Amino acid sequence: MNLLTLLGALSLLFISALAETTTDIFYWPIGAASPSVLARVTFDPTTLTSSVTSYNTPDSTDDLVRIGLYTASSKQWVGSLASLSSLTDKSQQPTFRLHLGPTNEVYHVSLASSTATSAQAELVLSEAGAQPHLNRPVVVSPDGTDAEAVEEKSMLQKYWWVLAIVFFLTMTSGGGGE
Repeated sequence: MNLLTLLGALSLLFISALAETTTDIFYWPIGAASPSVLARVTFDPTTLTSSVTSYNTPDSTDDLVRIGLYTASSKQWVGSLASLSSLTDKSQQPTFRLHLGPTNEVYHVSLASSTATSAQAELVLSEAGAQPHLNRPVVVSPDGTDAEAVEEKSMLQKYWWVLAIVFFLTMTSGGGGE
């Protein structure tokens, strides 16, 4: 029985190791010709755990740097602009937010600062937005008119407040005092 438990635990460990994915996050100073590796993040989309396995503090003379990655599907740069001080400040370490698509593929990376002692990573799952209700039947009454027809208000019901203002102005205005 112990041998079966040990084999089960080893196979579970092996399967969870296969599920982990590694992503390189790059920084690209505005004046530089090509990006450099900023951090390497290992994450498991099934358990939503992540860790920064390596972090290289950038050295650049530019005040602004691009933070991003090369997407696996289209092999193109995807990123955002950040201040260099947000990556080099010793009191605030960066938190990398990896945005995952429906296939658990990283499609965007964003940056936040935290008071942690080392760089961190968070996983952000995409959620489906609200879906419109298309092709719903229109409900009509037996005579063919709209079932939810709203009764139209009379002129007095719509503009009673105008009459109240005119009445107030008439009563409070002063007449010719002779």
